[in-house]
Formats: sequence, C-alpha cells, structure tokens
Amino acid sequence: MDRKEISSIGDVLRQVIAENDMQDRLDELKAASGWRAVVGDYVADLTCTPYVRNGAMTVRVPDAGLRHELSMHRSAIINDLNRIAGRQVIKSIRFIS
Repeated sequence: MDRKEISSIGDVLRQVIAENDMQDRLDELKAASGWRAVVGDYVADLTCTPYVRNGAMTVRVPDAGLRHELSMHRSAIINDLNRIAGRQVIKSIRFIS
C-alpha cells in the first residue's frame, strides 16, 4: 500500500480483508451471530453459541427432544442464517450433545 495515498479506514479494512481472504470467515461469524434471531431467545438460551467452520455449523444442544425438534427445522434454519449473512455461507448444521 502506497503511503502517499489518503484512504478511508473502511477502504483500508476492505483491502486487508480481501488480501487475506478473510471474507468467508467473517460471513460465517455473521451467520453464527444470527442464531438467536433465528431460533429465538428461549432456544438460544438452552443451546451453546454455535461454531461455524468451512460452512458447517455445530450447535451443542443439551436435550434430545430439542435436538430432534431443531433437526426437523434444519433447512429453514439454514435458509434464515444464510439470509442474515447475505449469501450462502451455512451448508449444514450438526446438533450435538
């Protein structure tokens, strides 16, 4: 980066993100942060914060009944999380105990 140019902080951040291939990871984090908005406060309080890596979200769910219920709505949850992220970031969700 040439120091003679004057750039906004936003431009510099976009350049750093692009140069370091960080956009995919940032989109994954954005999708994970939408978990509470998608499943609601009650379910979000019962589950652990989701972890996303390479398009696969993992969510720790303590109760077998809740795990089954979430599994039944897996496709809708994935669609809603991807809508929040602005593109298809989440490809699968795994519910574990």
